[in-house]
Amino acid sequence: MELLLLPVLLDLLLWLAPRLSINPLFIQVADFYGRAASMEGMPPDMAQMAGQAATLLGEIGRNSNLLDLLVSSSLLHVPSLLVALGPLPGARVVEVDNPWAAAGYAGILGLLGLLIGVIYINLLARRLPLGSTPKWLSPPELFKVALRQWGRVVAYVLVVAVGLGTAAIPMLMGTAILTLLSPALGSLVMLLFSGMIMVLFFYLYFVTVGLVMDNLPLHVAIMRSFLLVRRNFWATLGFVFLTNLITLGFALIMSRIATYPPLGTVAAIGINAYIGSGLTMALLVFYRTRVLHTLEGNQANGGLGEL
Repeated sequence: MELLLLPVLLDLLLWLAPRLSINPLFIQVADFYGRAASMEGMPPDMAQMAGQAATLLGEIGRNSNLLDLLVSSSLLHVPSLLVALGPLPGARVVEVDNPWAAAGYAGILGLLGLLIGVIYINLLARRLPLGSTPKWLSPPELFKVALRQWGRVVAYVLVVAVGLGTAAIPMLMGTAILTLLSPALGSLVMLLFSGMIMVLFFYLYFVTVGLVMDNLPLHVAIMRSFLLVRRNFWATLGFVFLTNLITLGFALIMSRIATYPPLGTVAAIGINAYIGSGLTMALLVFYRTRVLHTLEGNQANGGLGEL
């Protein structure tokens, strides 16, 4: 039951605490795109794209909550019903209209969310007879190990952010120029770039699990993730598809139950935490069994067995 404690507490916090909204900042950006869409001489395709961007930004701003950053669902697979559903009706809203304050809150909450995710994976890993991380640690020792792994996860996020930023800036500039010449060609280039990013993240799927479960250095975790995905491509793709299908399917079911507060919301949060923790545990088993299988197959001729 203690494995459900963190996801349940996080969802209760998102449900009961005031929502930190940055809607005013999104309104300013959406207004800019709205004015651009109505400018004279704007090509129809670009005007339509600007109008769609303004609508999308307005919707994101209305549902924004900086407290969602406490839940690292993508990187560290912490389950959360409230992040999937968005804000529930009746929540008190505190708007943040200063961009520097919003950036500060986002940075602090994001870093804290990564630490919570590392502790959560450690708690799950201690229940499995797999992996290289220590199994039985006192709370101070567990926190010390989690801090070291948290530093590696933060370094990984920074490396990915810098790498994507370095590649995205010239790509966006080139796409903007192409869009002026041909909106269809600019959209195609942007679509191809987005597809490349998706493939990259797919090959990096096991990095954070390796950092925590096997206590690996960052460069080794990245190399291992690429090798594991390459050698188990279809199995990994199927696993990612099934876990996302189960997560989204049960989120839809739980959304119906959560509309009957307070008992329905509490029950939905508990059921979602149970199912989500099971899926995260399945990821740890999937990762580690593929590592052991690949180690056995490559022990004679090096490769992954040396990592």
